[in-house]
Amino acid sequence: MNTKLSFLGVAVLLLTSACSEDSVELVNNGSEITFNTSISRAMNLDQSNLESFKVWAFSDITDSAPFIKEDTVTKKGNNSYFSFDHSIFWPSDVETLKFWAIAPVSTPNIKQDGGKKLTIQNYTPKQNPLEQEDLIVANATAQRSEGTSINLQFRHALSQIVVRASEGTDTDHSKNIQIKGAWIVNPAASGTLSTNDAATELNWAASSTTKSYYGMEFSNVKTLSHTYSSIFDFDPKKDNIKNPQTNLLLIPQQLTAWAGTQDKPNDNNGAYILFLCRVEAVHDGELHEGLEDPAIKSENGKHIHQLFPDTKTFDETQYGYTCVPIGTKWEPGKRYIYNLSFCGATSGAGIYPPENILANMPAGDGKYITTRPKGKEVGDPVLDDPIRFTVTVKDWVDAGTPNDGWTEGNIGMN
Repeated sequence: MNTKLSFLGVAVLLLTSACSEDSVELVNNGSEITFNTSISRAMNLDQSNLESFKVWAFSDITDSAPFIKEDTVTKKGNNSYFSFDHSIFWPSDVETLKFWAIAPVSTPNIKQDGGKKLTIQNYTPKQNPLEQEDLIVANATAQRSEGTSINLQFRHALSQIVVRASEGTDTDHSKNIQIKGAWIVNPAASGTLSTNDAATELNWAASSTTKSYYGMEFSNVKTLSHTYSSIFDFDPKKDNIKNPQTNLLLIPQQLTAWAGTQDKPNDNNGAYILFLCRVEAVHDGELHEGLEDPAIKSENGKHIHQLFPDTKTFDETQYGYTCVPIGTKWEPGKRYIYNLSFCGATSGAGIYPPENILANMPAGDGKYITTRPKGKEVGDPVLDDPIRFTVTVKDWVDAGTPNDGWTEGNIGMN
């Protein structure tokens, strides 16, 4: 018969009759198992806010049946010491245990792969960035002779996406660029996470061909400056947001950039960043008396042109949709910073997006314009030039060493 490990607070005699004859199995208990943790490349879930996680353990002398299965451990006090709500002891006749840990404890669809590894199947990030959760995993092979306080080093399993934007014009020819919403369109909607045999790599595969979009309409307009700022950076009081999020947490994958034309087959699959925005040009001097232009407003000694959306009238409540294609490869545990320059010396305000996505976007009581001016096609620049951008790739930084181990590279369009 197969020997199953059990755990109790004291040594006991366990009588079983699963075989053809009764047998007596002595379960010897060693020290209580506890955990201390660290989180590499910390952000979102880190040493300060990790309160609990789930644990699995496999013995080296049994088959794939777990010794510990999905038990929750919680932090004790104000340190990195974690323990179960009931004592679990290391069996004295077992030398090696392999541990897996996953947080948050609400993570769904955690499965055993048939051996002594785990998979997270059909993981699906929330579409709203403020509802997304970090996902961290850890594994460790521990020896009883080295003590029963297990050191777990967690790794971030998702990719962190930061979208930053700036107004690229000089101060002599100012643009007023307002962002009312932003989304990343057509990443994979769900994925399955697994590890290699050595458990040193986190491997993601798309669970289906379904694509999704991630982002939100902002309750308050964000006006761009000449300095790059995060689009998803919120003021808790002004925006009435309890836990402001400054990034997106998405499934690692290779993106295929949208081709920029309506008749291409990747309209429903090609990836791009979508903006709900407004572009105005501000010039000194009011319009001369007798001159009128419904797309221009005079105010405080200046006149303001509504450039986008191009509706031939000035309406400060109007916004339009524009986009920039992206084709980056996202890897687990890395932060991708998209720096987008609106209306710079060689960049405009993006291109007209595919029509199919706009039916899913906010309408703003009819003030968010989804139609194009006469003569403009999908993929055409909304102004003179498309948006230019760079992409910076950084590892999530180890807690306490904010400049250690960062790698940086320009992998996008200039």
